[in-house]
Amino acid sequence: MASLMSSLRGELLVTPPRSWAPARSTSLLVLLALVPLWLMGLFGRSLWTPDEPREADIAWRMSLQSDRTLPHLAAVPFLEKPPLTYWIAAASIAVFGDSAAAARAPGLVYAAVAALSVAALALAMQRSLAAALVASLVAMSALITFRVSIWLAPDACLLAGCALALLGVWRGYRAAPGRAKAAGYALMHLGAAIGFMAKSAPAWLVPALALLAMIAWERRWQELRRWELYAGFALEALVIGPWLLALLQEPHARETLAAFFWHNLAGRFTKVASPAALDYTSGHRNFPGKYLLELPAYLLPWTLIVLTALLRAWRELRAPAPEATAWRFALCCSVPFIAVLSLAATARDVYAAPAMLGFGLLAALWAEAAQRSTGSIDRLALRLSRALIALVAWMFAGAIVVLALAGEARWPQSAVLALAVIGASHLALSFAARAARAGDVVRSLTWCYGGYAAAVCLAALVVFPIIDRWQDLPALARRIQADTLGEPLALLDPDETTIAMLDRGLQTRFTVLATARADTAATAAPTSSAPRVITGWFRTEGSSARVLVLLPGHARGALTQWLTHFISFAPLGDGLAGELTARGSAALVQRYELPQGRRYALLGPPP
Repeated sequence: MASLMSSLRGELLVTPPRSWAPARSTSLLVLLALVPLWLMGLFGRSLWTPDEPREADIAWRMSLQSDRTLPHLAAVPFLEKPPLTYWIAAASIAVFGDSAAAARAPGLVYAAVAALSVAALALAMQRSLAAALVASLVAMSALITFRVSIWLAPDACLLAGCALALLGVWRGYRAAPGRAKAAGYALMHLGAAIGFMAKSAPAWLVPALALLAMIAWERRWQELRRWELYAGFALEALVIGPWLLALLQEPHARETLAAFFWHNLAGRFTKVASPAALDYTSGHRNFPGKYLLELPAYLLPWTLIVLTALLRAWRELRAPAPEATAWRFALCCSVPFIAVLSLAATARDVYAAPAMLGFGLLAALWAEAAQRSTGSIDRLALRLSRALIALVAWMFAGAIVVLALAGEARWPQSAVLALAVIGASHLALSFAARAARAGDVVRSLTWCYGGYAAAVCLAALVVFPIIDRWQDLPALARRIQADTLGEPLALLDPDETTIAMLDRGLQTRFTVLATARADTAATAAPTSSAPRVITGWFRTEGSSARVLVLLPGHARGALTQWLTHFISFAPLGDGLAGELTARGSAALVQRYELPQGRRYALLGPPP
């Protein structure tokens, strides 16, 4: 944090009329504006699927491990990601205790680093202090970056590393040869190393694509021959090297390295020969144009602002340097990365989060340009963005009312908060409209953000506790452990969430039974191997043996009961468990359900 503040002050010194004090104030404003969103998302809820229960178990395990070279999921090495975020989360758990808040606490630092890096990058482009604020707010409150920032996953640290690396790319690329250029590129390498230790090669991909695209666009090929660009690899070696050396000392080091650097990298872009557990082409399938089709949703509520900025960029790119260079760099930070992601075999929305950093810069450049000369398209974008945020606020208020009508929330408090959501957002949007009429585009955008943030935070006060009840996996795990205490327990084709919920804090003993249907949907009929596998388990372990099976769909709750007045729901089947009991391979012992949440069946030997 201190280094980022120093970076902000350093950039301000380029233009003598400014002092570093306003830059410090801007940094404080960035944090004060975004912290309410981060605090609500990081500390105002429990662990939610997907992924968070798994990540929490790995962090908890890491806090207990004597050898911390490899992350473990329920005592089995987890070879998808390097261990940096698990080390940090484990340290937080060791200090504050095992809880969702403790595991997520480092996320506050990751988010702050990313936000301040974007602000510093905008200042390095000689943008105004207000534009730097806009860049951070748009980049970090866009739907997908907000989700990444508050989610317990390595993506948050990756985002911070990418933001640092992009700041270094710009400073190195624009600096004069010598110490300043070397320092800029060293920052790039530091950010890339941090991101790599969080989530491997994407941390290299983001800054490398931005730099190579800029070099090709401006035909500055001599940049690739400068020693300053490569000197920073020594810094990466110091960060990454010790972990790689420790990996080489692990049993089965060759297979471990192949999992990290071949199956987990090349395997996400194309199908490679790999074990079933490391076959990433079987899930989250990609298709041409998927990211472009989903991009408007990733950018909410700033979709129209970014679209207008892209239209403005078409004209500004023809401006003389250095003005055009800033626009080019903002595009190079986002578009090439999205294009490369579109070629991958697997696709998840969170993979696109680093591209939002460039779109935030683009929005800041547009805001400053529109401030000087506001066109009809700019005014329309601001008006429609205010309408979009108002619509989001009304949707949140409507959701609160529906939850109250269904009996999930109490009426008086829910009614007050629904009105507060609408009132606070509309008050901020009225100030945004006034600023837009006065031609103050930057102030209008900051008021728009205020309306959006108020709606999200107030709605979360009602919605988050309800979702916590729907996803109370620890309570479910305690019931399962109590019912199977002293009995041999097996999990039939379990997902990572099931494994994690039974392991974290409980260390429930179980055996994983894998069948040939491990890659098929939970609703599919069992293959010939499923009855054979479960029958063999019962025969080996005896009449007290139990098998836990995840059932398809979500259980009914108060909300679905209320919605049945308006919508017809198909009856829930028991999937594989139902087929096994129907065939006489097993008998149903117990059901476990969370309202609106997961369903499990505990099976025993047939009579």
